[in-house]
Amino acid sequence: MIIRQLKPNDFKFILKQLIEKAQQNPLDASFNVNMTVNSTEYCIKIQPEGCNKLAVLQAYQIERDEYGHLHELITDNNILSALLELLLRQRMY
Repeated sequence: MIIRQLKPNDFKFILKQLIEKAQQNPLDASFNVNMTVNSTEYCIKIQPEGCNKLAVLQAYQIERDEYGHLHELITDNNILSALLELLLRQRMY
C-alpha cells in the first residue's frame, strides 16, 4: 500500500473523476480503476483519505486468453507508485 498527498485542487478534481468514472462496490470506501499500459491491463484499488491523500490499497495485472482471464496481485510499492502516477497524469491532463 502506498499513500500520496495531493494539492487540494488536484485532490478535488481526482475525487470527482473517481466518483464519475471509477467502479465502486456497495458499502466499499475504495474505487476500482481499470487502466491499460503498453497493452497490459491493470485494476487499481484506490481509497481517498483525509488531508487530500490517496491510498493505493492494491493492484493486479489482468491477463486474458481464450480460457478467461488470470489476475496477478502486484505487491511491489515501486510499481504501485508508478501506476498511481500514470493514473494521475492520465486523469489530470
